[in-house]
Formats: sequence, C-alpha cells, structure tokens
Amino acid sequence: MKGDRPLVHVVGLGPGDAGLITLESWKIMEDCGEVLLRTERHPGVEELRRRGMRLVFLDRFYEEAETLEEAYRGMVEEIVRRAKEQGMTCYGVPGHPLVAERTVQLLLERDVEVLLHNAVSFFDAVIAAIRRDALEGTLLLDGERLASGEVRVTDPRVGVMLAQVDTRLKASEIKTFLLEVYPPSHPLQVVKAAGTPEETLETLTLEELDRADRFDHLTTVWVPPLPEAEISDFRRLLDIVAKLRGPEGCPWDRKQTHESLARHMVEEAHEAVDAIRHGDWDHLAEELGDLLLQVVLHAQLGAEEGTFEIGDVLRCIVEKLVRRHPHVFGEVDLRTAEEVVSRWEKIKAEERGEPSLLEGISEGLPSLVYAYKLQTRAARVGFDWRTKEDVLPKLREELEEVEEALLKGDEVEEELGDLLFTLVNVCRHFRVDPELALRRSARKFARRFREMESRSREKGISLEDLDLEELDCLWEGSKEEG
Repeated sequence: MKGDRPLVHVVGLGPGDAGLITLESWKIMEDCGEVLLRTERHPGVEELRRRGMRLVFLDRFYEEAETLEEAYRGMVEEIVRRAKEQGMTCYGVPGHPLVAERTVQLLLERDVEVLLHNAVSFFDAVIAAIRRDALEGTLLLDGERLASGEVRVTDPRVGVMLAQVDTRLKASEIKTFLLEVYPPSHPLQVVKAAGTPEETLETLTLEELDRADRFDHLTTVWVPPLPEAEISDFRRLLDIVAKLRGPEGCPWDRKQTHESLARHMVEEAHEAVDAIRHGDWDHLAEELGDLLLQVVLHAQLGAEEGTFEIGDVLRCIVEKLVRRHPHVFGEVDLRTAEEVVSRWEKIKAEERGEPSLLEGISEGLPSLVYAYKLQTRAARVGFDWRTKEDVLPKLREELEEVEEALLKGDEVEEELGDLLFTLVNVCRHFRVDPELALRRSARKFARRFREMESRSREKGISLEDLDLEELDCLWEGSKEEG
C-alpha cells in the first residue's frame, strides 16, 4: 500500500527480448513475486519464466470480450481487484507503459496508486528500423482508430507511424483512408517485430499494402511525408498566396488592394452560382476554389497590414456558427426551419444591438437581392401583403405611374425603380427568385440573339444591314429554337 490506496507497479517490458528490460524493472518484478502480464505473446516471457517468476497472463480477456475496449476494461478490473486484495501488485506491458497502451490509461483513472517504470518502446525500435530521426516530425496513431475513422491524418507533411496493424482487413480499411490524402504510388514501409531478432522491413506502395497477408500483432506501418509540391491543402494555398504577394512574387498580385479585389469577389461568387444553376459540379469545384482564393487574398492583405489574418477569419465564423446554432451545440430545442430562422435573426439582433430590423443587410448586394432581403426582413414583423394576390393591384398601380412619368419625362428613374421593387415583391410572394428569373430571361435573350446572328451569317448578310421588320422576323425564327 502507498498511503491509503492500493499500489500498482506498471512495468514496461520493451519491444523485444528480455535484454531491453531495465534493471529497476527486474528488481520490481522479483520483489513483487507475482507479475500480471497483458499478453503472453512477448519475446521476453521465456526469460521471465526461466527466472522463476510467477506469471499471470490476461489473454483470456481477448477471447471473452466482444471488443478490444471491453477486453482492456476487463483486464483493468482484474488488476485493481488483485491490488486491493494484496495491497500491491505488478503489471507488465509490452514496450513503454505510455506508448499505445490503453490499459494503462484506464488504470490511471481508477482509485489506485500507479507507479510507472519506463522502458524502450516499440516507437524507438521502429524509428531505428526505418533509420529516421523522430525530430523530423512523426505522428503516432493507432491503426485500429484510423481504420474505424476515429482519427485522421491531419498533415501529410509529417510522417505517420501506424501501430497495431494486425490484420489484412484492418490494413485494407487503413488504405482506404490513406488514399484520401496520399497517391496510390506513395511509398510505405511495413515493420514487423521491431527490436527483436525476427525484425523485418518491407518497402511497398500504398496501393500494394493489403495485397498480401503480411500482418500480425507486432506490425507497424510507416507512412513517409509527402513532398510539398504534391500537397493540395489549405495550408499550401496560404503559402502560395503569401509567396505571390512576396518580394519575388507576381507583380499583379502584389499591387492588389482590398478595394481592387472587391469586384473579383462578386464575379467569382456569380460564377459559382452559375455552375450550381447548370448542375456542373466539376465546374463548381473550380469556381469555389476561385472564390476561396479571394478570401485568402484578403486575409493575406489583412496580415500584411496588421489588421486581421486568416486565423481571425476562421475564429469568427466558427464562433458565429456555434453561437447561432444553440439547437445543435447548446440546449435550445428548435424543431422547424422557421423556428431556426427566427432564432437566428434574434441572436443576430442581440449580437449587434441592432436599432433596426433591417440592419446587417448589405447595400453592396445586387439590387434585386437587396430588395428581396429588405422585403423578407420587413415581412417577419407582419409588414407585408396578406395574400400573394393582394400585391397584383400594386403592380398595376406602379405600371400606370411609370407610363405617366414617361409621358411627362419626369421622375422616370424613381418610378421605374418603384416598379422593379414591386416586381421583386411579386416574385417573393409567388416563390420566385428574382435574380434567377432575370438571369434566365437574359440567358434566353442571349441564346436567341446568337441564333439570329447565325441565321444571318448563313444568308450572307449582316444584322446591321437589316431593317427592324427583317430583324423582328429573324427574332421570331430564333424563338423556334427555344
């Protein structure tokens, strides 16, 4: 006992034969007399037996449990039970107690005193086998957790060591996830029994990983980092934009400002929307990349000016999404889309202390969208036509005022604006997006006009040489094509 709690000595047995066990650990095990071992499948077990130690193997939990987690928890229950009965016990694990050892993590959560006795880990042995300095960057992952999708490879610039790849099936599942990051031809190294006389090292490609049954409980897969030129991720984009803006970068990119880039942001957004309308998903991916470039360019400008940087952009949107979705990330219960929108607007008003319901609607929006949003926002407090049919008389009224203004030659712009605003209201009530409707009509006009040009060329004439009646005839003919 140590204090009032039972004591558990956790001894690391190293990854290989008994020669890797420290003198301190030998003494601890000899003094304890009885040693619980997570598994009998360890190269140092025979030497422990030869020295006359009383060994208790916990492998039966692997056979009795349905999952590994259940097996590990069963082992810990047994260790704690014996420690409480005897006041002290010794528990031996392969490798280092704190490297890929779930049972030790569970044991540290229990009401027992745990003393850890360090050892060489399988990590040390694998690093030696592949002859790599760990300080070059190494991510150590459990192959089981990668295969199940619990974890992901976050940065291909860092080498990844996958421990406990013990079956061909698990290797196949791991391969599927790795192919999301690495090309099929990416070289890997498979290390078996690292640190033992039976150690082997095999080099192969990612696509070959699961083509042979080369795995057991002592198998580790090493995934080298990708060359920077082969990486296409957000960090690479940031680095490229920073270089374009740098002293040796592109003259055009270097001269840009927030103001000069503003129109490009709008253009790229429209092109992305156009790809959506056409259902051209490959093109949409390209256009979203162009739109993302605009975001990164503005963030780079902000970083250079010391006003903000990409981290601020990401922090703001993450905080906003969490804050405005209390029904997802909090305890608010919202069941319909309408309730969500209402709550969203309320939260926005609270954030900004808005004196007006219309605050936050940007005047920089395209005019049709701006009008649509103003009307929609006002309708939320009941300032709206009762039915969609009620807006039609207003449309006729505005049309009459336009006709009168045109005859007088006075206030034409204002009256046309009122007519357009009312048309947007008609669209809203009849669930038509005015921007989409006008764009569709504009595309139809462009298509028919090009057909007119084509027909005139076939006849060997120019549109400029035709009178209005002839042009109208061509136009009517082009409508037959749609």
